[in-house]
Amino acid sequence: MRRWSHLALLLAARLFTHVTEAAAMSPLPFFQQVERVGLLCAVDAEGGPAADIGDDTLCGRAAVVLSGLLTSGPAVAVLAPNDVRIAAPGTLLVLVHATLRPEGKDGRLLAFAATLQRSGSGSGPPFFMTPPQALTLSGSLEESLLDSALRRLLAPLAAALRTNP
Repeated sequence: MRRWSHLALLLAARLFTHVTEAAAMSPLPFFQQVERVGLLCAVDAEGGPAADIGDDTLCGRAAVVLSGLLTSGPAVAVLAPNDVRIAAPGTLLVLVHATLRPEGKDGRLLAFAATLQRSGSGSGPPFFMTPPQALTLSGSLEESLLDSALRRLLAPLAAALRTNP
C-alpha cells in the first residue's frame, strides 16, 4: 500500500510540473523556443542622416533596453544585414524602424515602430505586438528619452518572451 501512495505522489508531482510548464508557455507558437533575439535597425531622416541618431546608435540602445527587460531569457544581439542568424529557426528578428522629420518651426519628430519576423515558426507574428512610439525633440536627442520610448516599444515583446521557458 505504501508503494502505491509513493507512486501516486510521484505521478502527481510530474503532472503538476508538466501543467506548470504548459501554463507558462505562450499559446502562440511564434514565441516558443526562441533562443536569441536579433535586432536590425534603420533610421530614415529627412534631408539625410540624422546627426544624433543613426542605425548603429538606435540598435545599440534598443539592445541595451531589451536586454534589461529580459533579465532572464533569450540573448539579445545586434545583427548585420545578411547575418546567417537572421534565418535561424531559434532567432526572433526584431526590425526597429525610425523616422526623423522636421516638426514645427525648430522641432523634430522621431517616430519608431518594431516589426517581428521569424523563420520556421509555423505561424506569423501577432498583430499589434509593439505599438509605435514618437518623441518630439526641440534640441538634441537625450539618451534617457530614447531609452524610455524604446522601453515602451519593446515591453510587450519582453513580456511575451518571458512567458516561455
